[in-house]
Amino acid sequence: MVTPGDVLGKATEVKAGNGAYVAKHNGLVYASLTGLLRTLSPPPDSPDQRPTVEVTGHKAHGAVPESGSVVIARVTKVMARMASADIMCIGPKSVKEKFTGIIRLDFASIKLKDPRIIYLNRQQDVRATEIDKVDMHSSFRPGDIVRALVLSLGDARAYFLSTAKNELGVLSAESTAGGTMIPISWTEMQCPLTGQIEQRKVAKDCFDLPSDYFAKLPGDLRLDLNDAAFDLSNGPVLDECGQELGETLLNLSRAWEVADTSTSCTLANKLLALESSLTDSARSGKDKSISTFGKRLISAGSRFQSMGQYGQGELQKIAKAMITTGKLLSASSVPTATNAQPKQETRMLKVEVTPAKAYIGTVIGFGFGILSWELAQGIQSIPESSLQYANDNALLLAKSLRVALIATFYSSTILSAFTVVGLFLLGRRLASKEK
Repeated sequence: MVTPGDVLGKATEVKAGNGAYVAKHNGLVYASLTGLLRTLSPPPDSPDQRPTVEVTGHKAHGAVPESGSVVIARVTKVMARMASADIMCIGPKSVKEKFTGIIRLDFASIKLKDPRIIYLNRQQDVRATEIDKVDMHSSFRPGDIVRALVLSLGDARAYFLSTAKNELGVLSAESTAGGTMIPISWTEMQCPLTGQIEQRKVAKDCFDLPSDYFAKLPGDLRLDLNDAAFDLSNGPVLDECGQELGETLLNLSRAWEVADTSTSCTLANKLLALESSLTDSARSGKDKSISTFGKRLISAGSRFQSMGQYGQGELQKIAKAMITTGKLLSASSVPTATNAQPKQETRMLKVEVTPAKAYIGTVIGFGFGILSWELAQGIQSIPESSLQYANDNALLLAKSLRVALIATFYSSTILSAFTVVGLFLLGRRLASKEK
């Protein structure tokens, strides 16, 4: 019977099996479970003739982190130099015991007390680039769901994890408004409710396609793949998207047409390398090709989306990535406001007003007023008895038109009166100024 922390042998003499691990700092094999120790002989044809030691627990145990396994954890606390997280899953299996993870920037003052504590990574294990600029509060927040990789079993009973790869990091995060945020870049997530952007070390939803994946597609899906290639590169793609980006899109479409999966993946990674320049151009609002590129991605992504579910859903993942990226590029390419205001075209109609013209307008307005008055009087004088032979609908229509016309012409008479008075006074004033 052994307990966690018991030495089972040297790594040079035995191999660690289930319920055991190797400590890197001293090369000893330790037990990680409470249970019975078993020693398994190696196969005769095995090049490594070291026996394997394993510990069989006296009761059922859940999954235990191992070197190279991927874990899912929920961040519980974030401080300046460390963040705590509870391990929820190891690979596809949920844990039955509570494992606490700590993401740290420095290991100088680690004290190993609890054998179930898992220490998540040093500064260079938070992300792979610009490690000197790592800020824990800009990488993780309490409540975030993160994906991390077990680097090693660590010192004594501590595990070390890493989020430095593209596919590792924050998978899901909740904004202060309570909405599930959407990743918009490798370092930013946006709240769909308020539009507020928060910093995160975002995990990319990466997946590897088999080298013959496109070649094995059914005939009808191959046709859809060719249509997607056409949507991505049709027309003057070099003029609209620029030389470098345009050539990449053309080569990517050719790879789709000949069902070359490996070349397609390589070119897709090249597009990721252009991310910073594309984002800067889009935010500055100077490059209209970004909007065109976004629209092409949306169109090609829609083609992938129409292919439906195939295999493990790889086509739908491609479609989602292309459509999401295309929408973001199209939206962010709207030129931002600048201090330079556009010149507004102004046209002015210059008419010289003289006393004679004012008096002429007075006479015209007076005549129009008399005409409106006479028309209103004439309509009003029509006896209602003349409508008695009409049907109900025609009678109702006639009465409505009669009232509308009377109101219109009386209103015109009043407006004409005001116009006549105004023009007459204007003419007298202009005549007095000339004198």
